[in-house]
Amino acid sequence: MNTLLNFQSFVGNRRVVEILRRAVEQERLPHALIFAGPPGVGKRTLAELLAQRLNCLQPKNQEACCVCVSCRKIMGGNHPDVRLVKPDGAYIKVEQVREMIGEIAYQPFEGRYRVVILDGADQMRQAGANCLLKTLEEPPSRSILILVTGKPYLLLGTIRSRARMLQLGPLAADIIESYLVNHEGRSLEDARLAAALSNGSLGAALACDAERHREIRRTALSFISLLLRKGTFAQASTLAAGITKEKETFQVWVELAQTLLQDVYYAKMAPKRMSQPDVAGELAALAQSTSHAAVVSAIEAIKQLKAALEQNVNRQVALEALFLAETARIAPR
Repeated sequence: MNTLLNFQSFVGNRRVVEILRRAVEQERLPHALIFAGPPGVGKRTLAELLAQRLNCLQPKNQEACCVCVSCRKIMGGNHPDVRLVKPDGAYIKVEQVREMIGEIAYQPFEGRYRVVILDGADQMRQAGANCLLKTLEEPPSRSILILVTGKPYLLLGTIRSRARMLQLGPLAADIIESYLVNHEGRSLEDARLAAALSNGSLGAALACDAERHREIRRTALSFISLLLRKGTFAQASTLAAGITKEKETFQVWVELAQTLLQDVYYAKMAPKRMSQPDVAGELAALAQSTSHAAVVSAIEAIKQLKAALEQNVNRQVALEALFLAETARIAPR
């Protein structure tokens, strides 16, 4: 965690932050919370910030001070009353849950609260979930359980009913862009590209290599041009052979292709919403020469391709099939 990070500086999802802030101030925090939301929006970070605020020795203006012994230990991951549990391999095992339950049965060692964060809570085995349920039915005093998950409805319904769920949503592109420029020192152009490709995930934006993504985007734009302008199958097949070799690169390519097609759609319907101004001219030209129905159909086809990739289909064959199907449908404007 950043040594200066607290509720005030947490990026995005202000409604959820304010709910937590008020609950702490009024001493009405539930004994169990579920932080749900897509990857990269700060669910675990927010859980750690809550633990920090609850155990801060010198809170100022209802914020953790970030400098006291307790804050420093929590930020360093070595506070005796704050425990992070995450999957050991593919799952959170029952032994991990039992060990955690044994710890929180005791009063806090040096803080005001024991806080346990289960990161990837939906990956608990059935036996572990049942153990946790017993604890939620009779929660220990001065203990807070925070279940962090991207798939809350994989949790037992009985667990969900005994915890307060807070849903974190994707971050707006302008919030991500501003953070990258002001806190990470990215150029405005790089920040804008990373924000456009992040799907609302600050984590994904931070991991974005703008130069590499521009190279991949160029091949995606070439393919989309062939698709919407009814290029030849031979041209499309050559591109497909080059971009489908590596699974990770192709997944990035598919995301970029979808983002580009969405901007073609916006070029026709709402130009101010286009997210990639450095290629706006090329996308606008595609929009002018393609029907609205064709663009929508291509977007849906890319979404279906993304779903198919989860089933380990042959990537080149799937992309070539998409090209053939869509070019058969597309009529010039």
